[in-house]
Amino acid sequence: MFALEQAPAASDKPLVTALINTFNYARYLPFAINSVLAQTYDNIEIIVVDDGSFDHTAEVLAQYGDRIKVIVTENGGQGQAFNVGIMAAQGELIMLLDADDLWLPRKVERMVQLAADNPDCGFLYHKYVNVDSHGNLASEPHPEWMISGNFRQRYLRSGAQYWHPITTVLTLRTAFARTLLPLPTYAVREGADSIIADCSMLMTNIASTPEVLAQRLLHGANLYAAGREDFDRTDTVRIGDVRRIEWRTFYIGRIVEKLGFRMTLDLRRNEWIMTNLYLLDRAPLWRVAWAFILNTQVPLRDKPRRLMFLRDWKRRQTRRA
Repeated sequence: MFALEQAPAASDKPLVTALINTFNYARYLPFAINSVLAQTYDNIEIIVVDDGSFDHTAEVLAQYGDRIKVIVTENGGQGQAFNVGIMAAQGELIMLLDADDLWLPRKVERMVQLAADNPDCGFLYHKYVNVDSHGNLASEPHPEWMISGNFRQRYLRSGAQYWHPITTVLTLRTAFARTLLPLPTYAVREGADSIIADCSMLMTNIASTPEVLAQRLLHGANLYAAGREDFDRTDTVRIGDVRRIEWRTFYIGRIVEKLGFRMTLDLRRNEWIMTNLYLLDRAPLWRVAWAFILNTQVPLRDKPRRLMFLRDWKRRQTRRA
């Protein structure tokens, strides 16, 4: 695995690259940039990749002058923005930030310390909370369950099932991040953060902290989260989630094979796929139960309760129909 042999020695105060990807998010972008400028840690370069915006993003970015580096690309999706931004980064660590989210003031300071404490880890992350458009708290801290250490075998056993972190909480050692490039840009125009996270589960050790160090804004037009925050989602969204995981794991297999690891994965073990297929009447409950058992993130004591919730929820939906 990469970080065990190749992680560079960290300096006392390493340069951090804050990498912001944006597309037509001019109305939110100042909050993201200002949250980086307000960090307690001061050795930061800010790179904003404008993925072909046609709103007033250019005017917003121009107001920051030389405090940020702007890269403008033709619209190619999140994967394209990461490909360009990661190669341009000069920091030892890259910290990703969506243009409609923000970091809390000590985020960079705390993640630099976590990286220093875990020199064998190429991928690090923390918890976040959702807030509404008025800044009001809209969720408990996520992800509920965190990963640390070598997760490869548990990832494979569970059919790539784990609670995915969002873009805004991800920190990568730059040398490791570049081994994953180029990220795919076709058919995965958003969700490239999940490809990075999944490849990291297979190719490096993981470090995490339960600290809440970021806020995700739910404004109704989020490129990914819209329609996915509630369990009561449409069949179209459920089918899309199944297809998304299938596409993602296909690309992940290609990336990690390039790095010398041949991945064998049974997606019938994936809890989220089987949950959606069960609710779509395409899989029996016992299949879901088996996937629940294989999910190593969820404590054993919680699995029966979660399974019964799912069964009862579907029964209520069936009666309403």
